[in-house]
Formats: sequence, C-alpha cells, structure tokens
Amino acid sequence: MASLRARVRAIERGGAEEGRGTRFPLGHAALDGHLDGGLPAGRVHELVGETRSELRDGSVFGFAAALLTRLLASPAACRGGEILWCARDANMFGGTPYGWGLKVLGLDPERVLFVRARDEADRLWAMEEGLRCGGLAAVVAELGPARPGEAGRVAERRLQLAAEASGVTGFLLRPLAGTVTTGAAESRWRISAAPSGGSLEPSWSVSLERLRGGRSGAWQLLWDACGGRFRDAEEFVPVPEEVPETRPAAGRSAAA
Repeated sequence: MASLRARVRAIERGGAEEGRGTRFPLGHAALDGHLDGGLPAGRVHELVGETRSELRDGSVFGFAAALLTRLLASPAACRGGEILWCARDANMFGGTPYGWGLKVLGLDPERVLFVRARDEADRLWAMEEGLRCGGLAAVVAELGPARPGEAGRVAERRLQLAAEASGVTGFLLRPLAGTVTTGAAESRWRISAAPSGGSLEPSWSVSLERLRGGRSGAWQLLWDACGGRFRDAEEFVPVPEEVPETRPAAGRSAAA
C-alpha cells in the first residue's frame, strides 16, 4: 500500500521524482533540525492565527513575513522572483498591509505584489493561478476558516498540486475561529504573540501541529530582523541600566 501511494503521488505531480523537494532553512538550529533542514519549498503551508473575528491577525501576518524573508534569501526561491499576496479587504478593525511595516520586518515591499479580490473564491483563484507561475517566489492568501468536508480538501489539494508542479511556495493565513484542518497542506502552524523579554523584536509562540511525514513541536521564537533569522526568545538578555551612585549631602548622614 505504501508503494502504491508513492506511485499515485508521483503521477499526481506529473511524474516528478518522489520526495520532499528543496527546503529553505529558518536560521534556527533546533527548528531546522526538527524540519530535516528547513521548511519544504514548492508546497502549501497553513498558518493559523489567534484572532477569532475579521481582525487582521498581526501575529500570523508578521510570522508569514518572516518566513517569506527567509525564503527570498534562500536558493529555493526563484532568483528575482516576487511574492503575490492576496489580501483581505480592509475593515473598521483591520487595515491593509503596510509597506514600511514589512520593511521593518526585513521583507522588501518592492518584491510584494498585492492582489485585491472581491471575495474568498477570487482570492483562491488568484492564489492557484499564482502558484502555477514559476517566475514567482511565493504566493500568500488571507482566508477565512477552512471549509470542512470534500470541498475544502479539493480546494487545498488543487493549490498543493499547483505548488508542486511549479516549485512556488504557498502560504494560507487563517483565523482561529472555526478553523478545521483538511489535511491537504504540507504543514499547519498555530501562531500567537509571546512576551519578548524586553526586546523590540517580535516574538511568537509557534506550534507545528502537523507536518507531512514529520513530527509536531512547539517553540518560542524571536525574529531577528537585522540578522534575518529566528532566535530563541531566551537568547535576549536585557542589559541592566546603570543606576547613578547617590551620595549623601555634605554634613548629613546617608540614613538622614
């Protein structure tokens, strides 16, 4: 049965050699070791945030930008390739992606193409078309909760097949509320904000809930935007401020 499944997967990938393909490292030794060298490129990965409404989730948004920064710096990305980002419309709670914010995170906004679509169906269509374009480095789509049942599995399977055929990496950004896993994505991550320990860099609690052929795991990561890599949040040790020495006034004791 295992051999038969492998042959079916090879046929679905257009006869491509069976395997996990190229990986891009995240710059964190323990995490890269857990992922056998890095996150598989040319696959679709699902990032689930912590919001439960239509708010744009800052945690999952920032984590996605960090992953894209690592991808663009690796040989796994098409040289000079750009990122196609299918964003949700702004509302009274969540605005649109901001170029300077991406730049602070280390992601060059000039390499990001934003798509405005009428609804989620159009964003899925734009994402699938983007994943079929081998000149892109990655495609991102901001979606709602995963659709349960066969319809959701078919939609994500189409995205996965498009990514495997072209080598373009896809990221699905979803809210927490009502999210179900269809099992079609290569990996599924749960992202939430975490204390940064005094650092100005963003810090996340990251849970790898599912990885095809791999193991789950959890880490608390800090994003080093200047170095372009993930670090353990515990690595940051704030330097204590020097307290000026106080001396008693002349003619008076310290106790006074």
